[in-house]
Amino acid sequence: GSAPYTVGHNLIKAHAEVWHLYNETYRAKQGGLISITINSDWAEPRNPHSQEDVEAARRFMQFFLGWFAHPIFKNGDYSEVMKRRIRERSLAQGLSKSRLPEFTESEKQRIKGTYDYFGLNHFTTVLTYNLNYAEGVMSYDSDRGVATETDRSWLSSGSLWLKVTPFGFRKILRWIKEEYNNPPIYVTENGISERGAFEFNDTWRMHYYQTYINEALKAIVLDGVDLRGYTAWTLMDNLEWAAGFVEKFGLYYVNFSDPALPRHPRASAKYYSQIINCNGFPDPAMG
Repeated sequence: GSAPYTVGHNLIKAHAEVWHLYNETYRAKQGGLISITINSDWAEPRNPHSQEDVEAARRFMQFFLGWFAHPIFKNGDYSEVMKRRIRERSLAQGLSKSRLPEFTESEKQRIKGTYDYFGLNHFTTVLTYNLNYAEGVMSYDSDRGVATETDRSWLSSGSLWLKVTPFGFRKILRWIKEEYNNPPIYVTENGISERGAFEFNDTWRMHYYQTYINEALKAIVLDGVDLRGYTAWTLMDNLEWAAGFVEKFGLYYVNFSDPALPRHPRASAKYYSQIINCNGFPDPAMG
């Protein structure tokens, strides 16, 4: 109930120090850009006609993406909903102060605006609704008070948490534009996994990239999002966190049972290279 907030608090302060170090010492000589990448799902209310579900979706976003983005991209401090909910639950649990640490005024000034762009990792969308935990439960989930589920009609992947929901990509890009005053955005991860017997003809991965990149295009052209770059996740199969080598995101298949670790391109590798070469979707009529 406290450790995650302490870790996040120190991470944000450390990020700010590194940004200032680069800005003051190296930027003039190198001309580089420095920022932070934040991973986030998009949240839809389970019932869009329920105000409670709509508020749960907003809370989900502020506790997930907003936890780190609000201090850096907005005002140097956590969002009001995060501060209020964690403080109220902490006091109700008999604590003398909130489990969420506070920034000093000088720290807020130090943190605010420490970005050159918004780095975003995004893969999927969830449906949200309100969930009231018992008062004594001290955890990030109980503070947030949101439950999530997915629509059974959404296509699956090799990861339980990852459903194919391209519409959410456009929505989260537009939300970042509106919430954080239209920062330049670089998508630093976006892709889909598989598990079990590998397929070189990975049509679902091509479908994922086509539909998600198309939603990014809509965000740029129709919504005015300042999207500067896009990175597919990922070039080749790798150690995927706690899932090990079971969940494979690569455009290239890697045979981990062979000590030489040979790589073989899936069909999506050729498809994605065509998208890059065309700077858009390949036209079958053009060959």
